[in-house]
Amino acid sequence: MIMYKHPETVVKAIDFITYSCSGWACFAAYADHYSTLIALGIAFCSLLVSAFYKHLNYKLQKKQLNIDT
Repeated sequence: MIMYKHPETVVKAIDFITYSCSGWACFAAYADHYSTLIALGIAFCSLLVSAFYKHLNYKLQKKQLNIDT
């Protein structure tokens, strides 16, 4: 299985999307705006993608540590 190293900036960008969409969802729910569910959906999807990227980075770092020792 080939593992690619994902740059930390990609994870930070996805986290920013998660936080901004969840923040907008809170505001939209307060303002009773129709985009609340859309923002929550985007935040949830980006949270899943972020967790996947972080898991890949963790496995790659763990593999590199095993090789180095």
